[in-house]
Order: sequence, then structure tokens, then C-alpha cells
Amino acid sequence: MFIKISPVGLVVCALAWGGPAVSLFVAHSVDAAGMPPAASQIVLASHKALYSVTLTSTRPGSDYIDVSGKMVLEFTDACDAWTTNQKSLLRTVNGEGVEEVSNSDFAAWENKAGDDYKFSVRQTQNGDVSEFRGRARRSGPNDAGAVDYTKPEHRSYKLPPHFLFQTAQQVKLIEYAQKGGRFLSGEMFDGSEGGGAARFNAIVLKQPTSETPGTSVKSPLLDTPSHRVRVAFFAPAGTDDDNEPAAIADNEQPEYEMTMTVHDNGVVSDYDYDYEDFSVHGTLQAIQIIQRPHC
Repeated sequence: MFIKISPVGLVVCALAWGGPAVSLFVAHSVDAAGMPPAASQIVLASHKALYSVTLTSTRPGSDYIDVSGKMVLEFTDACDAWTTNQKSLLRTVNGEGVEEVSNSDFAAWENKAGDDYKFSVRQTQNGDVSEFRGRARRSGPNDAGAVDYTKPEHRSYKLPPHFLFQTAQQVKLIEYAQKGGRFLSGEMFDGSEGGGAARFNAIVLKQPTSETPGTSVKSPLLDTPSHRVRVAFFAPAGTDDDNEPAAIADNEQPEYEMTMTVHDNGVVSDYDYDYEDFSVHGTLQAIQIIQRPHC
């Protein structure tokens, strides 16, 4: 599971995978050609998890003096698809003592074939509401595709060849880390920020371990090898007038970077987000297994 946090409002998107610990299944990832391999060996866990978010540092000139919140993630293997639901609450306080509270609801459905994805995002901050809703499909040459938004307005964007939907991206990253890979980059679409696919660069920081740093929670879901991974996320592409994916300049800075401890079953036991103005830490407070539906 990846957890994606907006710097001005809590979490816009969570990325997770399914498959309960007591009823295992084979997950499908997407290879370099954009197609799922015949038999991936990644086994993932359907689960519900609670995280707390706290401020760890601020940059010189930052206007934030406190950031705190909660996030509840629920991920389920729905037989031929994965579903993700996330509800978040974030409180920020600036240097003048002004407090702002934001709420975020994210829901996504992604089929395991890797060619169909539905999403809905609703974020409220001090009474102001923003929404993204739509559907994306892989159908073009070289496994390209397109996304059609119905909110906030009807608009379409092209998706580049070999892009990944959110769960397929995470399966691919775990597979890569298991094989001893260090660097991985690509383009991913989740719909959380509008526009098209977003570029990501990932670095696997250390080899798998059975330790679970960053949390005191005890659960069979955490008794699996883990990887420490850092991922840089860039702004969504495809916002040109012709809706073509925009190239990333060599000197372009990411919107934010995330460092996480991700287990081979997809569970994230802790994470850190670094933004331009501040950094936050996410701590796992509770987790439970969700039984897989009978398929």
C-alpha cells in the first residue's frame, strides 16, 4: 500500500493491494509491455489499517507550526478486481495560530487485467469542496489509454504507453525490490489530482528484512519481509491543450517524496512524506485482516 498525502489537505489517495492472510491469491502486475505476466508470485493482504500523522520538521520560512491527523485505509480483493477506500482528517496550524481542518474521501476500483479503473475523490477544506471522478481504460497502441473525467467537469486526457494503474504499480515495485533492484521509474495514474498520468522515480534503500520499524503494532500481517523504499512523485502530465503527456525536464523537482516500509504482502508499517515546507511521519496504530469474498 502506498499512502499519498496532499500538503494542504489530508490524504487524497491510498494505494494498496488485496488478498487475506488466511486465503491467499496470486496478484497480477504489469510488465514493461503493459501486460500482466502469466503467474506473479506476489501474495498480498486485504486489510483495514489506522494511521496517525504527525509533523517531524519544517523548512526555513515555512508557515506551518503543527500538522496532525488520522487516516483509515481499507483494501479488499474483490475477486476480479481490487478496491481501495480511504478516509482522512488533517489539522494544520500556521504561525499566526490559524487552524485549518481538511477531510478527504478516496475510492478506487481496479480490475486485475490492468485495463479498467474507476475512481472518486472528495476533499473538503474549511468548507471548500473539490472533487474528481471518472474512469480510465487501457486500449491504445503500445498499451496506452485514456481517462474520462465526469467531475469537476467532463474532460479527457491521454495516458502514455506502458502506464500503470495504482495497484499494478505497487505490485511491480515489490517484485522489483524482491529481485534486488535499486532504481525503478515509470508513469502511474490514480486520478487523485486530476490530469493524466504522473511520473514516479523509486529507489529501494535496503534489502528485505523481517523487522517492522516505526510501529509497535503486533499482527500476523507484519510478520513478513519488508523493504525500505523512497519514491519521488511528479505533477500529473497531460495538462497541455492537446492533452498530450508532457516531458519532464532534467531539472524538474518532484511535488513531494515518500519513504516507506512496505512488506511483501503490501502492508505499509510506517512512512514519511517530504514537502517543500515541511515533513510528516505516518505511524501504523492498528490493523486487521479482511476476509476475502468467496469467488
